[in-house]
Amino acid sequence: MIKKINLRIKQWPWLSYFLVFSISFIIFLYVLTPPGIIGPDSFYHTKMALMMKQQGIIQDFPWLQFTTYKNLFVDHHFFYHLLLVPFINIPSPSNLDPLAMEIEPLIKTKLATAFFGALCFLFIFWFLKKIKAKIPFFWTSIGFFISWFLYRLSLTRAPALSIIILIMGIFAILKKRYFLLFCLSFLYVWTYGAWPLILIIVILYSLASLFEKISKQATMSFVSFKIALKSLFKAPNIKLGFSCLTGLLAGMIINPYFPKTFPFYWFQTFKIAVLNYSSKIPVGNEWYSPEINNFMISLFPLLILWLISMAWFIFTIKQQKKKHWFFLLLTMFFLAYTLKSRRNIEYLVPFMIFFNAVIFTQIIKKISWQKITNQLKSIFYSDQGIFYFLLISIISFVSIWLSIFYFNNSINKLHDNYKNKSIPLNHLQAVSNWLIKNTLPKEVIFHNRWDDFPELFYFNHQNYYINGLDQTFMYEFNDKTYKQWEKIIGLKIAPNKTGQTIKQAFKTDYILVNKKNKKFADWLKKDNSLKKVFEDYQAMIYKIN
Repeated sequence: MIKKINLRIKQWPWLSYFLVFSISFIIFLYVLTPPGIIGPDSFYHTKMALMMKQQGIIQDFPWLQFTTYKNLFVDHHFFYHLLLVPFINIPSPSNLDPLAMEIEPLIKTKLATAFFGALCFLFIFWFLKKIKAKIPFFWTSIGFFISWFLYRLSLTRAPALSIIILIMGIFAILKKRYFLLFCLSFLYVWTYGAWPLILIIVILYSLASLFEKISKQATMSFVSFKIALKSLFKAPNIKLGFSCLTGLLAGMIINPYFPKTFPFYWFQTFKIAVLNYSSKIPVGNEWYSPEINNFMISLFPLLILWLISMAWFIFTIKQQKKKHWFFLLLTMFFLAYTLKSRRNIEYLVPFMIFFNAVIFTQIIKKISWQKITNQLKSIFYSDQGIFYFLLISIISFVSIWLSIFYFNNSINKLHDNYKNKSIPLNHLQAVSNWLIKNTLPKEVIFHNRWDDFPELFYFNHQNYYINGLDQTFMYEFNDKTYKQWEKIIGLKIAPNKTGQTIKQAFKTDYILVNKKNKKFADWLKKDNSLKKVFEDYQAMIYKIN
């Protein structure tokens, strides 16, 4: 059976790509089937695609009144939102009621997420084939055993597209396709705020030249180091750097949001992604360092193979070429970057796969399989044959058990999380509809949880809100206002003064309380200046007299 499949794949090369995409797509559909969302940003991205479909490009963002978005907005997921529009345009059933019609686009963008996730695995497989890695199916499948990686790709966000662009960028770098690198750099700026990564990858490729030269020197002197240093500035490296930089600059200038792109990306890329305000204010969990134990356990199947690859690389260091140094530097950089912010595991996993694949390809080519077969026969036919048979059986059993455990932990556990621990698709829908009917357009609504904004914005863009998406936007806009908001939700304002403090500081007459924050809800009950005007099982609204 396996021989027949291999024969068909050799006859029809496209069949292997079709199988990888189809299997990946089915797995993502299984994970995303439960009617819920993990990560509230999915509401925001779906809403942006809906508004793009209905109104065109969103140039301003007044919905976050007390954040930098109010005066300095750039849709740094512009191309991603554009790609969501065809999925939103999928015909809807004719028998849906108005409330179901509001929710349905969220289901369609979940379908888009499954598609982009499968496309990401397809590009991983494609690249493994391009670098002539042995057993590309095996290396591609490892991604499904890493729960954190699969989790990131299952979000209705742009990581899958980001990885695809970087894989294509690495291909363009290795093949010296300068115009392709220019186009990819341009497109990356329009797609995702992580676009500086492609420039870092070009720099790492240039550094690989230096490391290759140094590794081949028997002894290192100042003169030999100077010669090695010149390899950094060879014409191909300069051309790659120029192509990437000009592509990024073109993406910033030929942009619907120019000239705001420059100050926005300074803030978004440097202050949020590099500096990170986690030491000053609470930020999203994805920006914090991972717990080392959980990180090691989650990445264990890949780490074991990576350690073997590292050992082989060091043992044969003088034989390693620039390409192999490049993949090593990629893994080292993204390992450090992931240890800083756990979200970057989405890049670490595919680059570790590529490094392992090229090194194991070396190992496989070096091994004399006939010699190993003969040695195994002699071992099994020796007096200690039973012992070696039991040892190999135990190792095989443990390997199979670990494979089943990690596959189940990654896929079934994530499916269960979407089923039991996700945000309902109708989260804050009723309270949003009440606000639409009972408040004036553009009226500001105070809300006690910053991460409720995506749902509120999705169901009701008639009103404006306090903050959301990332608290850094509010802190940077006005740190005093942020601290005042923090004092209010932290119950540091006297109960009988809370309502009036909110009214004066945020120019609003309405307070929306998420019932998950029971302490804040109980605190407001003590303020006689507040009148409850709405309540359901998810939220309540108070009007300030």
